[in-house]
Amino acid sequence: MTLATFLLVALGAAQVSPSHDEVPVRSSDTLTAPPLMATPDACPPESETLYKEGFDALSKGDDEQAAELFRQVLELCPQHSHAPELERLARARLKPGAKLAQAAVFENTERPTRGAAASLTVIQTIHGAVQGLLLCAIAECADRAYPASALLGAGLGTLSTLLLVQDGITPGQASVINAGTMWGFYFGVASLITLDLEEDAAFGAVALGGAGFTGVGILLATTLKPTAGQVSMANSGGLWAGVLTTLFLGTVDGEDTKTLFGAQMASASAGIIAFSLLSRNLPVTRGRMLIIDAGGIIGGLMGASTTLLLTGNDDEDPILIGTGIGVMGGLALTAYLTRNFDARRLPPVAVTPTLMGRNGAGLAMGGQF
Repeated sequence: MTLATFLLVALGAAQVSPSHDEVPVRSSDTLTAPPLMATPDACPPESETLYKEGFDALSKGDDEQAAELFRQVLELCPQHSHAPELERLARARLKPGAKLAQAAVFENTERPTRGAAASLTVIQTIHGAVQGLLLCAIAECADRAYPASALLGAGLGTLSTLLLVQDGITPGQASVINAGTMWGFYFGVASLITLDLEEDAAFGAVALGGAGFTGVGILLATTLKPTAGQVSMANSGGLWAGVLTTLFLGTVDGEDTKTLFGAQMASASAGIIAFSLLSRNLPVTRGRMLIIDAGGIIGGLMGASTTLLLTGNDDEDPILIGTGIGVMGGLALTAYLTRNFDARRLPPVAVTPTLMGRNGAGLAMGGQF
């Protein structure tokens, strides 16, 4: 989009008449406003095209491309009125200090919300109830003791959450704690299947996984303070890594359940870690990640249906491969199509009072088209 700036003089150049004891000012001494948009006639048309492309890149945050385009403008037209300053601005924004300041302003602007506190309270209340049931199973409680144990665990989960959110909690912090709980239970169940655990050991693995990963989530929430988008990106990385591993390993003959769950845990862990690191340098919102996840689901369905139509039979292996390819294609295509989904939007119109000459007043209005 091209940002065109123009002046709307709404109040006019309201010159105040001099009083009797003021010295009259000659017309040759009157100050006039310099033009805000100088258009040098000597510049070739291609330099103006490059200038507009550079301004678009600068407004979208692509400082490296903007600096290069403004450099090309100055090679064609060294006397250009705006390109030198904009090139210096683009190069200044490329420096590490500027990127840190920009990250502090834009990347982590979440504030504590009541919704985040409510979601954390609900999930951790359920977590407490499940922990109560698991501990009661390990202790071999009587049947009548299970409801009381679940109620006690739920109460402890609610109480601990309310103590944790006394000073407020952001959506990202609540998300990382809840994600830790969910992943902990998954890894607990996967580990008991992989290691062939039974009875008390199996219940202990699930309980330890839920509690341990919740602790990791609390540690990340208090130290790194991720955004909801970063947590969503890490969750999606782990989820789709596990799904693709399951789809492609499902085509291997003789693959047993233990090996499958072991491979799932390994791939999900790698996906979570990789996308967590990526999210630190690639800011993303939860909304965009949900759209990308939807693209993966649609891609998988299309891959499965297309494979079924092309092969004409219900052989499992081609369908699994087609589904996996569809998932990867859907994720990649949706990520590309939503590349500007989180771009910062400039206000469409901004009006600012300005001074024009001596004792003059006006309005400067900028528009985005």
